[in-house]
Amino acid sequence: MKHLYFILFAIVGLQGLFSQNKWDSTYYRKYKDRLVVSVFQSVRSYEMDITQKVTKDSLGQSKIAYKAEANNITGIELNYDKLNIAFGFKSTPPANQKQKGNTKYTNLALNFGGDRWRLENSYRNYTGFYNNNTPFYDTTFKHDGIYTQLPSLRSQAFKTKFLFFTNANKFSFKSGYSCDQRQLKSAFSFILTANIYYNRLNSDSSFIPAPVRSYYDTHQNINGLNVAAFSIYGGGSFNLVLWKAFFLNLTLIIGPEEQWRTYHSLNAAPATLFYTSLSGDFRSSIGLNFKKFFVMVTSSSDFSYYNSNVMEYFSKYGAVNFSIGYRFHVKETKAYQKFQKTKLYRLI
Repeated sequence: MKHLYFILFAIVGLQGLFSQNKWDSTYYRKYKDRLVVSVFQSVRSYEMDITQKVTKDSLGQSKIAYKAEANNITGIELNYDKLNIAFGFKSTPPANQKQKGNTKYTNLALNFGGDRWRLENSYRNYTGFYNNNTPFYDTTFKHDGIYTQLPSLRSQAFKTKFLFFTNANKFSFKSGYSCDQRQLKSAFSFILTANIYYNRLNSDSSFIPAPVRSYYDTHQNINGLNVAAFSIYGGGSFNLVLWKAFFLNLTLIIGPEEQWRTYHSLNAAPATLFYTSLSGDFRSSIGLNFKKFFVMVTSSSDFSYYNSNVMEYFSKYGAVNFSIGYRFHVKETKAYQKFQKTKLYRLI
């Protein structure tokens, strides 16, 4: 099976890197000659659900639903041909921060590729979580509305995702999530993907809140989970277009994942175990995309299961983005035309 994974990845990668994509312009339009200016607002969050399988719990008190909410960002994005830059100029804390605590958040991304393939690289860092399941075990919540908080809980993730679209001549993935392309007719594409990531979840104290630790028996002192994972699987993406302007995209990629997990505890030595589990990626977008003006709402969520006979973890990153913008026609300069002939330009 491992040899099959390697062969599949090599074939897809080489075909995507070196094949020339001649797209059908009646299905989607590219706007390489336009300077695109847009204003956006984004909301990001990370969730980690923990469920124990040791003690019977008919009331659901022992379930832990950790959540970290990043500040809402307002910013400006500029796009021209293959060049893109975005920066935020306003940051608004989430609602009820006093009850939920403060989350510190960092996100870095570097994505590149064409219509047939796409390589997404990201770094995420969340520090400061609250337990959304607090009302089930804390009777004082009805009076003060304060959730159980774990300020030292930190989640770091480094991830690389390779996407290959089988129907790139008629299907444009970018048209649903960026501003430089526009789908004109409905189209579908299968997606092949390869993923590799490292996720580190750790805290100064136990993950398990004191009122429910008895449910977790000998595992109540766990305070760290490091996961290195690799996967190759597939899915599909569909662009629905009505009246050449209204669009809706739904994307689902899901499959098995090979995981190397290291569990850390306050009173025991670290333990490294190998598992095959499930992971996936769901994305959606909706909006209006005209020749010059566009408005869209996009959402994305990637998730992984870390299951065992004793405990189950469900890790999920989520993001929602609203953007509105306009495409300005500009004339290419001679200097930029020279840049388009370089190897660097063809690489990106």
